[in-house]
Amino acid sequence: MMLVVLGLVACTGVGNGQAGNEAEASAEPVAQEVSAVSEAVLEAPQASAAFAGQWEACEGTTSPDECSRYVLLQQGDRICGTWSYIATSDEFSGRVIARAASPTEARRTHICGRPGSETDTECEDGWQRIDKPLRLCDGKLSDRMRADGSCVAGYEAVPVADEVRGALQAQAWVQECLARDPDVAHTGAGS
Repeated sequence: MMLVVLGLVACTGVGNGQAGNEAEASAEPVAQEVSAVSEAVLEAPQASAAFAGQWEACEGTTSPDECSRYVLLQQGDRICGTWSYIATSDEFSGRVIARAASPTEARRTHICGRPGSETDTECEDGWQRIDKPLRLCDGKLSDRMRADGSCVAGYEAVPVADEVRGALQAQAWVQECLARDPDVAHTGAGS
């Protein structure tokens, strides 16, 4: 998309200091159209980012605040995000990294957070290596499998607030995660 934007701007003469009034007048509608297309592309889900978004599992909860959730970003086969759940009135949360093998299959490879059933490694101490599933089954997210290999897909896609997505994207660890594999300082149980 960036090439198209640059190409349209170059064709209009905008920004090169040599555009006359006629070019400037015709450039304004083109710039508005480019802006609208750019916004639509940013808002449209990408087929290659099937895991991106907010996913919630609320069955058995009495409040939306008690839902288990993933908030995931995806760039190519890299999936980076956060997880959280409530157990015995305590909140457990942390970070997760996964690699997509297909549009519906991924493996969680690294995790950290408040020690509980998901991890024994605090994020300040590094990453715990894991090898656990993350799948999309009939439009729902699954982070566990039955013995026969079928999905236990309890996470529904829900709209992710712009401020939630923006705050996650702004975190240094997410930017690093989307660019390369993490440095693993600790390998804990569940490896």
